[in-house]
Amino acid sequence: MTQITKTIRTLGSLGLLERLDEETRDAGISHFQLLIDLIKNRRHTRVQGIGDDFIPKVKVYNTVGAIYPSLSREYKDKVIKAHLTVFDDLDYTRVNTNHTPYIRDPQLLADIDIVSPIYWPGLLNEEKLWREETSFKRLQKKIIDKNGLFNKEEVRSDFLVAYGLIKLTKFGNEYVTVANPQFLDRVIKGIVSLKFARKTTDQEIDEGINKLYELLPKVVHKKIRPLMQEAD
Repeated sequence: MTQITKTIRTLGSLGLLERLDEETRDAGISHFQLLIDLIKNRRHTRVQGIGDDFIPKVKVYNTVGAIYPSLSREYKDKVIKAHLTVFDDLDYTRVNTNHTPYIRDPQLLADIDIVSPIYWPGLLNEEKLWREETSFKRLQKKIIDKNGLFNKEEVRSDFLVAYGLIKLTKFGNEYVTVANPQFLDRVIKGIVSLKFARKTTDQEIDEGINKLYELLPKVVHKKIRPLMQEAD
């Protein structure tokens, strides 16, 4: 196995910047164009009986997703274009049920939604993780590791699970206190991006901020305005 093949497999398996060591991250960035080509030029197996869809190669999406936050805006735009080249050839309902629900990185998934909202997968499929859970401690033991990141064997999209825990459950306050700080900041940035990307007036922005105050635990309210300023 060549070193670049090993790097690609590692990136696809981990799928999140916070899981990477510096060497793997830098190797991924240095082979950025190759990773883009893997998405655009992938030959997929068609699945008879479910329309013009294919078996998604989600590790390819997450190979790029793992380094996405470290890229310039110019390169991020190329990543989004590569994904849309694939998605736009499919029925959008197949994309938001078979493809985007497996993208782990908050900023990548948020940016895809900002450009093409029809591909947003929603949060309801994540509910099975906590639907019958009454104790956050038990849930934490099952899906969150000692570094405050999700167990990637239990969680298919780190962003969607984090967003769902914050938005849909009574565990939001407990989750943000144990979450990996860097990952949590990027989750909040993703949520902020989704909320404000299409708002242009001061009134819309103020209403959006108030909605986020209602949605997000108080401990992260102070992050909202600084993250708005970082929006790229």
